[in-house]
Amino acid sequence: MFSWIPARKKSGPPRRLPLLASMAAVSALALTACGGGASGTSNPDGGPVQIRVIESNKQDPTELGAEAGNFMEIWPECSPEVKVDLTAGEKVAEALAAKSADIGITSPNRVIGAVSQGLKGKIIGASMPVWDQYVVVRKDSKATSFADLKGSTFAISSFGSAGDYATQKIAREEGWGPNDFKTVTMGSLDGIMAGLKSGTADAFLWSAQAAFGLEIEGSAKVLGSVKDLVGPNAMTVVFATDEIIEKHPAAVKSFAECYYKATEAMMDDSALATKMLVEDWGMSPELAARIIEHEIPLSSRDGELTPEQLQGLLEATQFTIKSAKSLTIDDVKGMYKHWKSL
Repeated sequence: MFSWIPARKKSGPPRRLPLLASMAAVSALALTACGGGASGTSNPDGGPVQIRVIESNKQDPTELGAEAGNFMEIWPECSPEVKVDLTAGEKVAEALAAKSADIGITSPNRVIGAVSQGLKGKIIGASMPVWDQYVVVRKDSKATSFADLKGSTFAISSFGSAGDYATQKIAREEGWGPNDFKTVTMGSLDGIMAGLKSGTADAFLWSAQAAFGLEIEGSAKVLGSVKDLVGPNAMTVVFATDEIIEKHPAAVKSFAECYYKATEAMMDDSALATKMLVEDWGMSPELAARIIEHEIPLSSRDGELTPEQLQGLLEATQFTIKSAKSLTIDDVKGMYKHWKSL
């Protein structure tokens, strides 16, 4: 019986396994919904097809499915003819281009920009199908809305970054002119926080995990999410090379099917999500509760992208990558092939 209970680690104290009852229904759903996903998958030597997957950030809730699949040990039951090898590293597009990975989970602008420069592959689905960033201000800030930040200095990691893009979207939405706000580059999150504490910056935009973590430790205050302000978009996507799609389309389809089933399980079972975030990822219970309430529910259940989201991907990519300025919406549509159609 497939119960989706993670195996005990080889070292350290045994894990408690209190979730049998709550996971039974999810397990039954997975067996029904994705048990036949690998039909037609084959490998010339008769063994499972190895899918080498790289995610841009380890233990990132916006790239949930692969690590959730490993935690629940979903692959042997959901997709027995596929072997998933998961690694993490910032240079996802480079790994795909070097043929050291078959599937990448990362921000769409990275792979769209890489495809425009010669990388062969397709976005096969969204992982986090909204712009999942939050406005963070000093802990003593009197601001209660984005409008209150008029005249502020926003810290960004670099010009053309995701935070820079979202900052410009706030300014556009609020009707600010070029003299109504400033941006200053401060590199890493540590540099940005130093700027916030010194008063050099008043606000910045970052992912939920870091934003809520800073608020919980008392270093800053979260003002709100920009997902609705930015509009249709996606923060992270699943990208497969043309080579793996052409050689093993059924294996890629099976991987994606199980990826989204693992994501869906985390979305629907807060106890299971808590177990992974706290016991496996080492997240504090308070931060895990915030992530489960505010971020994990935004994940995609099937990865499908709308035409409006593809338009948003184009705009964000053109803003963040100079070489992508000539891309058209037709170019981006040509880079997308939903996994269900493989």
